[in-house]
Amino acid sequence: MAEGSAVSDPQHAARLLRALSSFREESRFCDAHLVLDGEEIPVQKNILAAASPYIRTKLNYNPPKDDGSTYKIELEGISVMVMREILDYIFSGQIRLNEDTIQDVVQAADLLLLTDLKTLCCEFLEGCIAAENCIGIRDFALHYCLHHVHYLATEYLETHFRDVSSTEEFLELSPQKLKEVISLEKLNVGNERYVFEAVIRWIAHDTEIRKRQLWIELAPLSMPRINHGVLSAEGFLFVFGGQDENKQTLSSGEKYDPDANTWTALPPMNEARHNFGIVEIDGMLYVLGGEDGEKELISMECYDIYSKTWTKQPDLTMVRKIGCYAAMKKKIYAMGGGSYGKLFESVECYDPRTQQWTAICPLKERRFGAVACGVAMELYVFGGVRSREDIQGGEMVTCKSEFYHDEFKRWIYLNDQNLCIPASSSFVYGAVPIGASIYVIGDLDTGTNYDYVREFKRSTGTWHHTKPLLPSDLRRTGCAALRIANCKLFRLQLQQGLFRIRVHSP
Repeated sequence: MAEGSAVSDPQHAARLLRALSSFREESRFCDAHLVLDGEEIPVQKNILAAASPYIRTKLNYNPPKDDGSTYKIELEGISVMVMREILDYIFSGQIRLNEDTIQDVVQAADLLLLTDLKTLCCEFLEGCIAAENCIGIRDFALHYCLHHVHYLATEYLETHFRDVSSTEEFLELSPQKLKEVISLEKLNVGNERYVFEAVIRWIAHDTEIRKRQLWIELAPLSMPRINHGVLSAEGFLFVFGGQDENKQTLSSGEKYDPDANTWTALPPMNEARHNFGIVEIDGMLYVLGGEDGEKELISMECYDIYSKTWTKQPDLTMVRKIGCYAAMKKKIYAMGGGSYGKLFESVECYDPRTQQWTAICPLKERRFGAVACGVAMELYVFGGVRSREDIQGGEMVTCKSEFYHDEFKRWIYLNDQNLCIPASSSFVYGAVPIGASIYVIGDLDTGTNYDYVREFKRSTGTWHHTKPLLPSDLRRTGCAALRIANCKLFRLQLQQGLFRIRVHSP
């Protein structure tokens, strides 16, 4: 018998599906109900099982009963409207997609294991990718394993980052998502300045909340230290002395390199000390005074950061326990402090060129525990405490800040009204000049709440609120200013998370 030729009707499947679809409206052809949000939709089990492996599995594990009851298939997470659209697709191979429904359809297709429908949704999403939505599409695609859509959205984000960074989606990113976006290796920015500007826009979008996250972790010191000396010089941070966790006085030192984000050991001081002064002049680090655990010190030594050697210097003329120290016009100033229960207002000046100490105009208030800094021809002393002379019992009060100009040769009170109230509850532990301002760090009792960083504008002599909080585990720590290029900060962000700049002990 001759084999003959196979012929086909290209419209057969379409006609059959149309006929089957028409049966959906006649209950006698439906043998099950889909239950969604309490509403029931009549369906044909065999057709639904053929289209959806998920439905087929439910039928296999929970087959219909022979008691004549209507078989019900409960589905959660799919709306009635979306399910009707999907049923239309099953019988026609067509579905209407738009930006309002695409997510719901993808979620339903993912649950029902409708791979062909997911493919159609992917093609639709790929055509929708734009600056305004690529971040959202990228996250959505990752969640539902739409790998090619995720790749294309990521590629668009990297290629058009400058456009994307100005959109509402970018500005609404969480800190973790922002870190992820600026961590992308192929960001097409040309200059990291654009990344920095994008982050600034992100911060400005919700300043009060987001400014609290502007701290980047730097590498920790190799060992815990308290009452140590810290300062910046020649682009590095230097830390010397202090006490370890067992209250042993230290002579060791460390240097922080912002390029490598690492600390390296330095030659130890000739004498171990804590609660001492440390200043820098032309790459020479001077440490002076303090205590060694048994006695108060008046010695001074100098570290050359280039030759990495220590040299003994002339002693202070007197003990200044918990005094304050600063450099101004390449001279060292030692101010206040105390010894054996007595507080000092005296000030002495050391000239490295002549290696001589000379006395200058004393402070207006004797004090200990103050901080000081020098800027151009000016010296500033902030905080410190003393006992109130008008009250018995030795109640301590915070001293007023003072200012000394080398031309006038005298001390003048600063207006501290907006720094803190003169109570023993306030404590200042750092003053750092940056640009035209000095930033004072401490537990600053303003009378109504605590502030931790205040900006003093030298041009106007006024105080301004800056950051509301320090990291909760930082109190009474040494402070220094170190310039780190934005690109280096971003590398640190990418390595260990968004946004904390501080140095801490392990």
